[in-house]
Amino acid sequence: MKKGLKIAIIVIVSIVAISIIVGAIAYFSTGKSANADEYKLGDDTIKSVKAIVEKREVTGVSTATENGVKTKKITYKSETVQDDLIKYVQYLRNEGGFTLTKDMNLAQMPGTVQLGKESKDEGKLIMMTIDYDTFEYTVTIQKGKGTLTRY
Repeated sequence: MKKGLKIAIIVIVSIVAISIIVGAIAYFSTGKSANADEYKLGDDTIKSVKAIVEKREVTGVSTATENGVKTKKITYKSETVQDDLIKYVQYLRNEGGFTLTKDMNLAQMPGTVQLGKESKDEGKLIMMTIDYDTFEYTVTIQKGKGTLTRY
């Protein structure tokens, strides 16, 4: 076998192996955090959709920190979006300490629910935005400096 062909095969096999390893790490770490019973942002914890509604298929997870604002975003697939959100928002308002910061109309598709509460960290606020459509919703949780304006 020619030397150039051997090198090409080694490079291709290495790329495939690295891709499989990175994919497996991303899959298992995403599944664990997305299906946890709580969302955590520093010292603050919020019960997750899984803990209140039940386990849903997670189609996306991301976390970021920009300009001192921590953001966690999780996208769920569901055939019962309205039922899920009614149950989850009721929990957040009645037991989770959240307040609506924008009027909520789950009959409107697509739509957005916004809630907020004070963080355990003085001078900080936790904002939750739930963007929803017929078969999917994205929970975005942000923690940063701010004050709460109640709706």
